[in-house]
Order: sequence, then structure tokens, then C-alpha cells
Amino acid sequence: MNWLRSMVRSAVCILLLTGCALSVEAHPGKHSEEAVSAAVLTARASLRSLLDTRKLGPAATYQALGLTGGAVAHTFYARHDFTTHWVEDAGWNSQARQALAVLGRAAEVGLDRNCYAWADLQSLPDSLRLNEASGRGQQLALSELRLTDALLQYLLHLQRGRLQPNTLMQAPTDSVTAVRVAEQLYEALQAPDLSAALLRHQPLGRGYRLLQKAWASALHASAADSLRLMQDTTAGFRRVALNLERLRWEPAADSEYAIVNIPAYRLQLIRNGQVLRTHKVIVGKPDMPTPVLSSRIAVFVVAPEWRVPYSIAVREFLPELQRDPSYLYDNHYRLYDGRGKLINPWRVNWQKMTPEKFAYAIRQRAGTFNALGNVVFYFPNQQTVFLHDTPARSAFTRPDRALSHGCVRVEKPLALAEYLLRRESRAPELTSMFQGVRTHEKQRFDLQRSLPIYLRYYTCETDKGKLVFLPDIYHQDAALALALFAQ
Repeated sequence: MNWLRSMVRSAVCILLLTGCALSVEAHPGKHSEEAVSAAVLTARASLRSLLDTRKLGPAATYQALGLTGGAVAHTFYARHDFTTHWVEDAGWNSQARQALAVLGRAAEVGLDRNCYAWADLQSLPDSLRLNEASGRGQQLALSELRLTDALLQYLLHLQRGRLQPNTLMQAPTDSVTAVRVAEQLYEALQAPDLSAALLRHQPLGRGYRLLQKAWASALHASAADSLRLMQDTTAGFRRVALNLERLRWEPAADSEYAIVNIPAYRLQLIRNGQVLRTHKVIVGKPDMPTPVLSSRIAVFVVAPEWRVPYSIAVREFLPELQRDPSYLYDNHYRLYDGRGKLINPWRVNWQKMTPEKFAYAIRQRAGTFNALGNVVFYFPNQQTVFLHDTPARSAFTRPDRALSHGCVRVEKPLALAEYLLRRESRAPELTSMFQGVRTHEKQRFDLQRSLPIYLRYYTCETDKGKLVFLPDIYHQDAALALALFAQ
């Protein structure tokens, strides 16, 4: 750190002389009550030198300064003339104390205050009293930088989360984001209420707002409840933090959309933040999980034919056919070759058939027995997942409904189809739709306005303002917790 000390000393001398001269010119013969202390002037002179990366390079310079997001902090000071914002001669100024209070309450928004060096920053006034006067300015400068670094990291985490959704690695910060968050912090400094200005940058999504509010209320219920919730990793801070992190990954929501929360076994239709309809759903089994995705429902079909996916055909149908070729006809299926020609299953040597040799298509015609039921809803996605009806409706009475091959089975799907037509003022087409269901005559309905649909995985949500903890049916919380809390 010798290079830091030498740079600071030279900058201090110049700035002190210049500052004194300007003070005399501005207030001849008078000592201003608002004059900046020598220690703060030294701190301001130090900032530019401390952030000079030419000698060691950016990474080594920021590491030596103890900065987590040094490039973002550098952007903040470079855009605002390397002046101080948080320190006075005795330590923190009033805005710094507000900022530290926000960091201290990080748990209320699902963040860990220890990620922002909160305890170390709290100790600045005491450490200054133990330090000699000559070193006070440099210590103020370093403390200034570390508080700014902590607040910038807090703002980044508050808005977008700490991790990248797909890799669970630390989210990088590009130059555009660095400028944006630096300006957000500067604007908060100019606001009448610094705390409110910082917290204003939380996500606006419905799910996030409801969960964060319910969690903060639970924390403030009593000191005993707060302590219990912070220590409980099953139904406390960690579970809430995991799901607030997931909710921060969300893009801005549409005004109207359908959302399936997989662990809740539920589909909801939301418009302008209000729940219009709720449907129970059946989701994928743990070994065939329903994926998390975003798409738009573009079309639905009544009285559909089911074309059995190859994976299901070789895993489930092939063993049945090897036992009894009549399995297909007994269950209303038909076998076709690659050219679409109907094949008699009794003429196939199933005992010698392997998944690698299986070159057939299996289809199930429309009817009350059809695995897709009366209606199927399609939305583009790489996993070939869709919503559909089911003939096994008694399964909706089960509390655990991870039973499908990955697609989402919907209770009362015709009510959903009716909603989609009515939202487009197509009520006259309902007669034709229900006629197709009764006669098992396939009909396709292309939507004029596709409906956004989100398949999500949240193991904590709210019900009437209260926290609800859901089963982690796909065991996804553990990997996220390891990535989030091992940092």
C-alpha cells in the first residue's frame, strides 16, 4: 500500500493549498461554518488517486481497496468529479447513516447484510478515534469507497438478483448497467428520503411485491418471530430469499397473463394485478419435470388426436406391446409407419424390437378416453410442453399432483378455452366449440391476441398476505441455496 500513501500525500498538499486559497477568496476575513474539514479535503484528494488503475490494473487495484464491484464504484466517482458523499470529520454523515440502516435491514428484501460489509462499515467512527490525525483523511476515503461499493452492489442485487438464472453464477455487470446503477445511487443522494429512493428500485412484479411485503410483515410481528424466521432454513429467511431471487429474474410482466406455479399445482389468470381465474393443475413427475419457460398461448384445439412422443412410446408402450400387441387397440391407439401408413401391430416382431429400431408413430383418436382430454392449448417452446385436459379428472383431488410426463394438465380446461374466446369477443364460436367436444370432431381455434404464459417454480408465495411454503418437488432449492449463500 506504499504506492497509495505516496499518491495521497502529493494530492493532499495540492488540494489543501488550493482549497485554502479558494476559501479566502470566497469569504475574505471570515471562517465559514460550513467549511470542509482538512480530513475530508484529504479524502477527496485521495479518491482519484486510489481509483487510478494504471499502475496495478483494474482487478488488482479494486482488490487492494477491498471493493467487490470496483468498476461500478469507479464509474460512480468518475461521473461525479471524484467528490465524497458519505463522510465528515467524525465519520459518517447523516445520509451515510440512513444508507447503513437500509443495508442493516437487507433481510426484509431477501438479501444478506453481511454481503455488504455492514458490520465493518458500522465500526468506522470507533476506528477513527483510534487512528492518528494524519491518517484520518485516507481512512475516510477508503470508508467512502467501501460504502459506495456496498450500496451499488445492493442496488444491483435488489433489482436483478445476485445470480444468473441459467448458470447460477455471479451475475456480471456490463458498462451500461454500471452507468445506470451509478446514476440511481446519485439520484437517491439528491432525494429527500434516501432510504425510500433506494428501495424504490425493487422489482414491480406482482409476485415479488406480495412476497416481499408478507415477509417484511412477518419479520416485524415480534422480536421472537423475527429471530425464529431468520434462523429457520425450512420456512424462514433462506426459503424466502431463494424465491425473491427467482422473482428478481423475471422480466417486466404483461398486464394480462397466465402463470403456472409448479410447486403450487396451480394456474392463475392475472389481469392488471388481479386474479381472474384459478385452475388446479397436474405437473410433471420428478423424473420428468415440467420446465420453467415463458411463451404465449397462440392456439387451442378441441377433440384433439394425441400423437405419442417417441420417448413415451419406447419407454412405456414398447414393453406393453412386447407383452401383448393388442394393447394399442384395447386403448384406442393406432400404429403407423414413417409414411403414415396404418400398421397391424400383430405383424410386428416386438420381441426383437429395441428403442433404437423403433420407427413407428402411435396415435390416439379423439374421444373421452383420449389422454389429452377434450382440449389442448399450444404455445411455442423447445421442450414441446403444452396445457391440456385429461380423462383422469379424479387426480385433481390429490394434494400432490406431480404425475404427468412434463405437460400441464388443467382442471376445467373448457372454461379456460371459453375465457380465451370471450376476451376476443368471439362468444358466438362457443356453440361450435362445445359441439366439437360432444361429437369428437377436431376443431382448431387460432387466437387473434395470444396470451402470455409463464411456467414458474416458486417454493414460497403468499395467501391473503400470509407466507405459504410449498414442497420443493423437484429439489431445486438446494442448488440455488448453495450458489446464493456460499458466495
